[in-house]
Amino acid sequence: MSDPRFQENYDKLRRQVHVGKIFHLALPLRAEPQSFSGANQVSPVRQQRISPLLNVAFPILLAFLVVVFTGTLELVGFLRATHLLLVVGALGLIAIFVTGRFMQVVLSPIGKLLTLFTVWFILCIPMAIWRGGSFGVFVDTWSRSFLAYILTAGLISTVAQSRKVFHTIAYSVGFLASLALVVHYYDGSGRLCLPGGRYGNANDFGFALLVGLPFLAFTFLQGRGVRKAAAVVLTGPVLIALAKTGSRGCMLGAGMLVLYVFFRASKAVRAKLAIAVPILFVLFLLVVPSRLRDRYITLFSSRNDHTNQTSDNTVEAAGSAEARLVTLEDSIWLTILHPLSGVGPGNFPVAQNGLAIARGERKGQWRVTHNTYTEVSSEMGIPGLLIYLVFLFRCWKVLTAVIRRKTISAELRVMAGTLRAAFVVVATVAAFDSLTYNTNIPILAGLVTALGFIAETQRSRTNVTSSGESALSMLPEPAFEPAWSGRP
Repeated sequence: MSDPRFQENYDKLRRQVHVGKIFHLALPLRAEPQSFSGANQVSPVRQQRISPLLNVAFPILLAFLVVVFTGTLELVGFLRATHLLLVVGALGLIAIFVTGRFMQVVLSPIGKLLTLFTVWFILCIPMAIWRGGSFGVFVDTWSRSFLAYILTAGLISTVAQSRKVFHTIAYSVGFLASLALVVHYYDGSGRLCLPGGRYGNANDFGFALLVGLPFLAFTFLQGRGVRKAAAVVLTGPVLIALAKTGSRGCMLGAGMLVLYVFFRASKAVRAKLAIAVPILFVLFLLVVPSRLRDRYITLFSSRNDHTNQTSDNTVEAAGSAEARLVTLEDSIWLTILHPLSGVGPGNFPVAQNGLAIARGERKGQWRVTHNTYTEVSSEMGIPGLLIYLVFLFRCWKVLTAVIRRKTISAELRVMAGTLRAAFVVVATVAAFDSLTYNTNIPILAGLVTALGFIAETQRSRTNVTSSGESALSMLPEPAFEPAWSGRP
């Protein structure tokens, strides 16, 4: 027969453990040291309970992302005049401030780096060769990009919300491509883009389409029924529009994305890719006009290599590649001349014009660097470049930490893999295009931060559950009698 005192103590301890599990699951938990690679890269700040206001404000983020990735408001004059995007973003930021989520986002590892980059941006303005130009870039472009990061990271709190954001980006990019094909607008070089707005430049337009491809792949792989069918239908216009942008940097980014997926995929997926890629390449040759095919052929080749060819398009494209090499060399030279603060954000065309005149040329090219890394170094100095590189590395490391944690939900790890594929695109295209102040990159970083918070919450809950189960397993089962100790 069981000792009544033991039975009473046992039941009391069991209730304490059970209540403790529930209590700890309901409260915010501080991040504990992790034993896997990328420890403490997810979030060093205290996890907080989800505020109902954040859930109410979440649709604001979806609307914001639709506007950014479709660019539709900028195509309509009276809607552009209303500054609806700023109004929508301001409402979301108010919710983030009121709930206290702002400091959590800013104090995350990625948030600290973007904040530091912003502070350095401001410090570079007084030392710029054209202060008004740098101030204009900050007000009109970078400040909005930084706030887009806070909006994205601050309004996503759950896996379900992350899933909706991924689908929203996928559908928005698909709509963007379809709209561009319907509008059928080509710039002076015969490259597809949208007139006016953020996608009036074919390179920026192609970058947005290429970044959207991993999100379409996620929607296809994780979706069912209508979602899966929609992903298949929208991928076609995206690929066609991407090919017609004539962006050589995006084509290299697409090639790197295929290689990344190929080496990360299973043998079955590799076999499918080995069949699909050649077919897509043949279709690419059929869809792309001869003028753009000539442009792709002359990737980084010299004008002199094509002077004997009869195609004027080839010579023109080779001249464009040669001009890019000149701006690349000038951006490196300006970095050497201004290693601390650069020539000022947005001031490279002005400074390059001065270099060209000093060489005896009539004027400069008045173009951007077409290289994000040298754009940062020439406009914000070596410190700015280091901050930006560490920012990209930290995004990659957070995603790697999420993917490697097996106790985190499978869907969250798939999302992290999707974002890592998107950052493969970012890192590649950045070497051939100017993306320093591009809004899409901070939005991707905001998604990384949000996934990091969610992963940290899942990990903490898993640890609490495991601890509670371990404590219960050490207690003797009530069906068994305890050994007598000899005391009354």
